[in-house]
Amino acid sequence: MSKRALRMGRRPGDPEVTRRAILDATRTEFAEAGYERATIRAIAARAGVDPALVHHHFGSKEDLFVTAHEFPFNPSIVQEALGEGEGTPGERLARSYLTIALQDEQIEALIRSAATNDVARDMLRGFVQGALLDAFEGQIEGPDARLRMALAAAQLIGVVMMRRIVGVDAVVEADVETIVERVAPVLNHHLGRAAG
Repeated sequence: MSKRALRMGRRPGDPEVTRRAILDATRTEFAEAGYERATIRAIAARAGVDPALVHHHFGSKEDLFVTAHEFPFNPSIVQEALGEGEGTPGERLARSYLTIALQDEQIEALIRSAATNDVARDMLRGFVQGALLDAFEGQIEGPDARLRMALAAAQLIGVVMMRRIVGVDAVVEADVETIVERVAPVLNHHLGRAAG
């Protein structure tokens, strides 16, 4: 290893493996600490690298956050929920989303950080408005369809916030199917579809 590499804090091995380790550490740190409290030093420690190496690969904390948090939720599950299948659209949407979101550190980190950071807030807003509202405009019938779709998104994001970030006991202790059963009628109302 060269003297320059040592100064940069590089470790031997595949640079892509190092990048992935830094990104994994970034998602975990932002999920646990939120944007404001997360530091490059803490991320580097989790990844087992020097902080200079994190800056070398990703630049600033903001750049690192954006790179690590491409929203992992696939909007296609909304399309599937609106189609045919077992149960109501609200049940299908809630089950698909919550199964992913309640286990995914990227989603948790983005929601947690959106409360205190403009970049995270813009990312979350962009995802909701672009990947959900714009993408499915015209597929929800009735008045105020865009508003109703936004309220459905708010309901689902709120469940993740109450369970993973705020830690409200009743929501933490409930299993996914119980939550699906409770929120599906509200989602069906917003989606303009009757339950049953």
